[in-house]
Amino acid sequence: MAIGGDLLAPATVIRGARDTYTIMNLIGRGGMGVVYRARRDSDGAIWALKEMRPQAELAPEDMAENRRLFVQEAELLRSLSYPNLPVVADLFENDSRPTLVMEYVPGQTLEDMMHEANAPLLKTQVLGYGIQLCRVLNYLHTQTPPIIYRDLKPSNVMLTPEGVLKLIDFGVARTFKKSKQKDTIAMGSAGYAPPEQYGKGQTDPRSDIYALGATLLHLLTALPPIPLQTPQPGSITALNPSVDAATEAVIIKAMDLSRDQRFADCKEMEQALQRCLGQPFVDPALRATPPPPAQAPTVAGNGRQPQP
Repeated sequence: MAIGGDLLAPATVIRGARDTYTIMNLIGRGGMGVVYRARRDSDGAIWALKEMRPQAELAPEDMAENRRLFVQEAELLRSLSYPNLPVVADLFENDSRPTLVMEYVPGQTLEDMMHEANAPLLKTQVLGYGIQLCRVLNYLHTQTPPIIYRDLKPSNVMLTPEGVLKLIDFGVARTFKKSKQKDTIAMGSAGYAPPEQYGKGQTDPRSDIYALGATLLHLLTALPPIPLQTPQPGSITALNPSVDAATEAVIIKAMDLSRDQRFADCKEMEQALQRCLGQPFVDPALRATPPPPAQAPTVAGNGRQPQP
């Protein structure tokens, strides 16, 4: 059952590939799709159901590309398992629309948190966020082949009430191929994307390090990063008295316009952040409530797997 704008009404039952799901309420919408809070009927667990929406204004080839990206994101997420990544429970077609059922992540994005705070965050808080992000990016970068996230920014990071950060949008992520000189598409966000991500240049794990530095800069200054500009020494500490020279130096190194001058990998950057923190880091994920199992003990779905 649909409501205005072709949205699914509360209490609508959707049959998936693994289970059936009852729509509870709309929680978000964007250019490619909508996200609902849904209950898995077999065990009552709460999930986020992301459905690709038809886009009448797009040419057929553009719709086909959007569909390919949607399914690519879903398949990529389903292949991964890490505390800072959402769990995928189901992937199927509903009324010819690709649909992804993934972990419902309560909380707010770092961008929303920044808007609420309307002020720079304290150094210790941001260092903890940076360490969490280094760890999940290192997990992605050490896959075979490596996965480059390519769109790290505050709006793509959820902060749960338990303090755990979760990456929530893999629409731009890609695998790294050493033999390639250029990416097939150039995507990302101005201010957070490094120089090599413009003009379809080849990205590698160090591209995510630049975006991580830009994200931490935003959190420490409450100002969006200027595209293709490395902060000058003293500029961050002038805006945030809690930031010392060592922390500022980490941001500057991460955001060097030359990838060869950045940290070699996220492990090296994490170690630098740990030194700035000056005390053992206790990862919130270690004591956080685990998500529901991807598959309930008893399932009754027979939906169709989506095709790219």
